[in-house]
Amino acid sequence: MNKTTIKSVAIIAAFMFVLGGCSLLPKITPTTKILPKIKPVAKTELPKNITEQLAAQTKIKKFENYDELKEFLEQGAVEQSYGLSYDRGFMQGEMMLDSTMIAPTAMKSMEAGQAISEATGLGAGSDDFSTTNVQVKGVDEADIIKTDGKYIYAVSQNNLFIVDAHPADNAQILSKIAFESRPQDIYINGDSLIVFGHDDQIFKTELYKSFVRRSNYAFFKVFDITDRKNPKQVRDLDFEGNYSNSRMIGDYVYFVTQNHNYYYDNEMPVPRIVEDGKVMTQNCALNSVRCYMPDVYYFDMPYQSYNFTSVNAINVQDNSKAVAGDVYLLSGNQNMYVSQNNIYITYTKHISEYQLMMEVMKEVVYPKLSIKDQERIAKIEVVENFILSQNEKMNKINYIVERYISSLTDGDQDKLGDEVEKNLKQKYVDISKELEKTVIHKIAVSDGALEYKTYGEVTGQILNQFSMDENNGYFRIATTKNRTWSRFDNESQESYNNLYVLDENLKQVGAIENLAEGERIYSVRFMQSRAYMVTFKQIDPLFVIDLADPKNPKVLGELKIPGYSNYLHPYDDTTLIGFGKDTGESEWGGVRVEGLKLSLFDVSNVSEPKEVDVYVMGDAGSDSIALYDHKAFLFSKDKNLLSIPVSIRESLDGRGWGKMTFSGAAVFKVDKTGFELKGKIDHSDGGRISDRDYWRGYNYYDNTVKRSLYIDDVLYTFSNKYLKMNNLDDLELVKNLELKKDSGSDFEVVN
Repeated sequence: MNKTTIKSVAIIAAFMFVLGGCSLLPKITPTTKILPKIKPVAKTELPKNITEQLAAQTKIKKFENYDELKEFLEQGAVEQSYGLSYDRGFMQGEMMLDSTMIAPTAMKSMEAGQAISEATGLGAGSDDFSTTNVQVKGVDEADIIKTDGKYIYAVSQNNLFIVDAHPADNAQILSKIAFESRPQDIYINGDSLIVFGHDDQIFKTELYKSFVRRSNYAFFKVFDITDRKNPKQVRDLDFEGNYSNSRMIGDYVYFVTQNHNYYYDNEMPVPRIVEDGKVMTQNCALNSVRCYMPDVYYFDMPYQSYNFTSVNAINVQDNSKAVAGDVYLLSGNQNMYVSQNNIYITYTKHISEYQLMMEVMKEVVYPKLSIKDQERIAKIEVVENFILSQNEKMNKINYIVERYISSLTDGDQDKLGDEVEKNLKQKYVDISKELEKTVIHKIAVSDGALEYKTYGEVTGQILNQFSMDENNGYFRIATTKNRTWSRFDNESQESYNNLYVLDENLKQVGAIENLAEGERIYSVRFMQSRAYMVTFKQIDPLFVIDLADPKNPKVLGELKIPGYSNYLHPYDDTTLIGFGKDTGESEWGGVRVEGLKLSLFDVSNVSEPKEVDVYVMGDAGSDSIALYDHKAFLFSKDKNLLSIPVSIRESLDGRGWGKMTFSGAAVFKVDKTGFELKGKIDHSDGGRISDRDYWRGYNYYDNTVKRSLYIDDVLYTFSNKYLKMNNLDDLELVKNLELKKDSGSDFEVVN
């Protein structure tokens, strides 16, 4: 096949994508009812350019009523588009993101930052007890274990144990709630216990069998625990979709679910809420407190799939109050950051090479067609899908384009191919910053009320919730622009990192871009007027960034050391604790990941940050839950205490993964000078293997320590098997509770 023929075939194939049903705009027919706030597109109107398309796909709109939503879903009917992809970790076409550069925390995709309730101690409880790592003071986050200073509430597989934990030497299990569906996390709010998780029992009910739309459901149960020996269920909710995230502010839990599903005629278009086995009505005119009629927001974009993201507010003290909520029609997964006044939901949008090709082909080839052929293509495009399928439209448009190209001489075909390729390369350069962007949506919250505020967007992709922060009305966000390869660029575009400052309207006021080219973010910590960012490729640069002037952020200092920190935790205003992995040079000159590494950073001199101490545990293969979930990271400055769950492997020859030598909790004394290992608490009964447990995407053993907490001067360590109590001063065992209670009046089965 000669050069001319190849280019001719390429032009035809590309144009099939461009005009054959992959248009970036909604298909409009002469009889289509135009929804409010959507401008009709004339049949011969050219599509917007990419910049305008992306802007339209970011702006949010609201349906006036559910009939409009139904019509939108029916006419949209979810087309497989090659235009935008969301949170895929790669781009469509020949342009690829470097997934090998993704940090372990991102690959684990576990949302960190859960917090223990700030409930006051009850009865003879202590006022000196730990709360799990919380990103924002006053914003509680769910976890598998909570304490109020007197009692401990802990989820072990399908069971929830309520333990009278103080004083430790008299600790005893008071009750067990056995669930048929496994709980994921809990909250404590005074005498209310909130438990939620994936409901795998609803599928057996006659109610579920009556639904046409077969979705997953998340259960949400509230218990009255005034009598800890006899907890009573007082509210039973099921939310259509998969649990995504949640926070508790005051007496309200803000519960976020996602439901990827199609709309079926004669079914309610928004995700259902089931309460006490009955679907909540959407007719709020009946003056029923059990109605559910959320506003629905959407975007003017070609959806690849419909992800109904529901943000619901549930009062967990007054069960008579209705669930309030909003629904956002998105197209992918999200991260979430929550301050005391706002919820920020983010997702990443990508533009593919196909989309670039679409615009160039429209610009270059379309004007060359005859007016009659342009009109024919316009008529084909606006035909409704039930008359002509997308493949049928492609075939018809391809025939028109092929006929035009065949009418050209070999030389003209060659010139056309060169023109298309030249324009594609220039378009790629012009729009490089638009190839991967994070969209941020801001929702105000107050006493259960939700109010959508505004949106913004920045270049790159975030790592996790610690990549975001709100301070004095400004929103700060750190991103990585991933490495890409393209046939439209002679060299791959290396990854780089950015930090943006947005105002209360999410408009950019300051930025630092192109940090640490070739690396990506492994951890971020915002602290008042500073940010600390760790990137990694072969060494671990710690950047100290000044944010005192939001309009002029600047790098104050940089420290380069071996290894990397997955998580950064403040010791005080001028000292940071880093936790991650040590690294060394491999035999072939690359990077070899080794044991667990604790670092203590002195940032008092911001221009010259120092690593004042290092503690390395084990060799390659050593691991810790705290690397991926900071709820497992227990620190108290007042007690000079640091407790981390660890699994230690040691290698005899320094190569490969060695033998597992310890699994439990490592307990340190820590001050501004460094770390001192106080001892280890073992849950493995001397290294014995226990049953495996699959939890949140990970395989563990039942004797893997998942959490630590303290009440007064006793350290409590928790696994599926044990709740162990040890004195903080010498780690001597006080008591060991085996988590089982199989009979008695305190055994309650909840479906």
